[in-house]
Amino acid sequence: MRRRWLVTVLTVVALAAVGATGGVLAKLHYGGVRIVAAGRPAGPAPQPTSVPAPSRSPSPSPAPAVPLVAWHGPVEGMFFHPLILVPERAFTDDQLGHGFAHYFVTAHEFRAILDGLWRNGWTLVDAHRAAAGTVMVPVGRKPLVLSEDDVNYYDYFAGRALAKRLVLDPSGNVKAEYADASGIRLTDDDVVPLVDEEVARHPEFSAQGAKGVLAVTGYEGLFGEKDLTDPAARQRVRALVARLRATGWLIASHTYGHIDLSKDSLAAVARDTSRWLALTRDLIGPTDLLIYPFGARPSTAGRALLRDAGFRIQFDIDVTARRLAVDGVVVLSRRHIDGYAFAGQPRALAKFFDVAAVIDPDRPR
Repeated sequence: MRRRWLVTVLTVVALAAVGATGGVLAKLHYGGVRIVAAGRPAGPAPQPTSVPAPSRSPSPSPAPAVPLVAWHGPVEGMFFHPLILVPERAFTDDQLGHGFAHYFVTAHEFRAILDGLWRNGWTLVDAHRAAAGTVMVPVGRKPLVLSEDDVNYYDYFAGRALAKRLVLDPSGNVKAEYADASGIRLTDDDVVPLVDEEVARHPEFSAQGAKGVLAVTGYEGLFGEKDLTDPAARQRVRALVARLRATGWLIASHTYGHIDLSKDSLAAVARDTSRWLALTRDLIGPTDLLIYPFGARPSTAGRALLRDAGFRIQFDIDVTARRLAVDGVVVLSRRHIDGYAFAGQPRALAKFFDVAAVIDPDRPR
């Protein structure tokens, strides 16, 4: 699974890099699909699932309301993977180390990226509003849908200075659990805690309480909880999901087995979808969001199968902000932010952040 993941992502990300100048990715992944820059998709706008926060971790008092105006135009999207805390332990001179360097960013880089996004006028918005064409932002700011893939903390992360799982601290805040030679500790150095911190510092960095989309597979559990036959682990996942939803985060399917939706048969997609829904039904609850693994778009029939399973908002990868409405599905595009993007797209990323300013000094050159 790990080897397949690395090889396929290499192909998709390389295509995305080419697409930055030649439009290759758009030709491969957008053929025959109507492009819609703004407006509402057919049918009612999907609504986020409401799950009450756990009683021991009440939601913080809402920030003062910020005046908002309607946004007319494309909505940018970008995604990350779980963050690397100690670069020298991840960026080793082997296949896996090269994969981490290509497809991941460090906590140091992510903090700097968030600061760049804030300074350059970007505001996090809800994916449902982006799909419906009803985005609102503070005056003078621009909308961004942020997402994180593979929030599962896979076994191959072990020993590579990434977090082990997401947990709630005694105050009910979401933290990452990290293990090193000194033991296990909680840290803010992961996507969710750092975004929460940035929004707390700068309320205009979030419109209407939005944070981002967290995409999970299922073949190694959820959010770092590996043994979901354990009642305690299942309760931790439920409490974590409740807290995430209560504080502006959305949950998406990333398929059960991180499958290639462009290559697997309809029967395989149907089996995989059933497995993901069965695993998550009592732990996550319903969601209408699905993020394509590798950014690989399914066939028309595959897209319809996913739609009929409830996934009416789907995400692929592109370096151009796109919103496509077809057959009752809205497909939103997302930029990959990683080592490949740093190396190949610094000019395209300048409107978001200065690549030279954010790169971790310990990243291989």
